[in-house]
Amino acid sequence: MRREKALYLISAIVMVCVMLSSFGRSISIDKRGIVHAMGIDECDGGYRVSLQIFQPGGGGADTAVDVTKPNVTPAVCEGRTVSDALAKAKSSTGKELFFGHLQLICLGRGTPLDDPDDLFAFALGDKNISPSANVCMAEKTAEELITVSVGITEEETSAEALTRLLEVSREYSDTTGCDLIDILSAEQVPTIPVLRVKSSDTDSGEGSTEVSSIIELAGTSAGSGGTMLDTKEALAAAMLSGKADKGHIVSEISAGSVTSSLDSFSIKRDIDIKDGRLVVTSKIKLTAAPDRVMNSSQCAELSNAISAELEKNCLELQRKMYSEGRDIFGTQKLIKHRMPELWLKYSSSPESLLKAAVPVTEVEVRVV
Repeated sequence: MRREKALYLISAIVMVCVMLSSFGRSISIDKRGIVHAMGIDECDGGYRVSLQIFQPGGGGADTAVDVTKPNVTPAVCEGRTVSDALAKAKSSTGKELFFGHLQLICLGRGTPLDDPDDLFAFALGDKNISPSANVCMAEKTAEELITVSVGITEEETSAEALTRLLEVSREYSDTTGCDLIDILSAEQVPTIPVLRVKSSDTDSGEGSTEVSSIIELAGTSAGSGGTMLDTKEALAAAMLSGKADKGHIVSEISAGSVTSSLDSFSIKRDIDIKDGRLVVTSKIKLTAAPDRVMNSSQCAELSNAISAELEKNCLELQRKMYSEGRDIFGTQKLIKHRMPELWLKYSSSPESLLKAAVPVTEVEVRVV
């Protein structure tokens, strides 16, 4: 009897919950705008926000995609803040915007990142936005990149195609990855991949709907509007920050030009005070696979050539970044943890500490 009463009580509670939920605010799928990508540009009086809103083109399931036509629709709105522009976008599109599937945030070149918490307040206040959402920068305006890429109709959404382009470029160290966590981190200047829309007067595959025919990697920005890094510098930045996965290098040795695939990166960093100066030491290890069979003496020669080239690239990049007071390697965090007293002394002006730092880099290469 007691068991029957318990079952009856549970059933009653479930029914009440279902009935109450029907009185809550529910949104049908046709009234919800699923945002996959967004762009942010400065404009007179605030910001211009560009959105890619998912549009199922096929029949059946609500996630069906008709690959024969664009699978997203663009929306552009302006506001005093990014959040204000997003609020206006809801009215203009007639959709309740949902950011649970946001994959990419694109910043217009030079968009200030002095106060990232203010710029990305919309993300901090929305529990649906993942902190691992990819961030990139447009060579010109984010609006151009977001709206042009709408034409992509591969077997994926345009946001997925752009994200895949960034991930492959990062995997092979042509650039470094960047996400919301990197942007919101106060201890390091983010390195942001920069994308460009291919010029119409070049052979960009007119009529093509593949991302590689429309968008390409332009480089890597050290912060907002900072120094642009080329692919060699991007590899060095990835190695020094512990983000390198793969890469390649061309070396000139007695056997001729040898192209080597780089892999298995590891780094150990240390700091010390020598002769009154802060010395930052980076010891990097990696493997190199040449594109031809080589004997032991040629392998040793190749190892030395790759080490010399990578050490040179790493040292030049560190000197340039330190002279600009830009910490893209996490050096301030290292100082803070290893030498807290020194950090406290210079915490009000960490740039001066960086500008006086002496980088030392050792690269050990194992040819396989």
